[in-house]
Amino acid sequence: ALLLPKIFTLIASSKASSLAAAVRTYETAVAKYYGDIGTIWPLNAAGTPAQENGGNSATVTSLGARLTLDASDPLNTGANQWSRFRGPYLEKFNTNTPPGLGTTMYMPAQTAVALGTATTGTNVGWDLKGDDGNSDLPTGARVAYLRVDGVSDTEFNEIDGVIDAGIGTSLTERQLRGRVKYNPGNDRLYIYLTHQ
Repeated sequence: ALLLPKIFTLIASSKASSLAAAVRTYETAVAKYYGDIGTIWPLNAAGTPAQENGGNSATVTSLGARLTLDASDPLNTGANQWSRFRGPYLEKFNTNTPPGLGTTMYMPAQTAVALGTATTGTNVGWDLKGDDGNSDLPTGARVAYLRVDGVSDTEFNEIDGVIDAGIGTSLTERQLRGRVKYNPGNDRLYIYLTHQ
């Protein structure tokens, strides 16, 4: 009975480490995609970058789906920026099987809130410096992030400790500052990947 709490802590820590490793992989994939295409927004059929808010891997125009697309796939029309596409940039991204924590995950690519806007548990802004609770992203920046649903408070604490160790002192600060944000009202985690 004394070992059970320690076992659960080790399991939660292992799951948080798995998600943190996946985040690094996703960051690298988006960076390679950006290097080839010149944007972090997914390409539409015409080869034009387009905002895609959902981030569900089942949507072929989502960033996650585009990152796993092989360059020889028929979805690559060769038009416009498709000619520079060198995928796959990511081996796997499946909304229904997040690595480690959560029940589902999404990779939206959206426009960030204005610089200096207060970060909330749901807006597209991150206090990356962790110093004032306001978004550090430039006004109009394009941002790619990971949204993980079904994350408990304990799991948030684990992943926050791995990615954002030392940022924020109070629970509210830790939930809204750094690269990891958490909304306990809907058990949703938002992890910043990159912006342009």
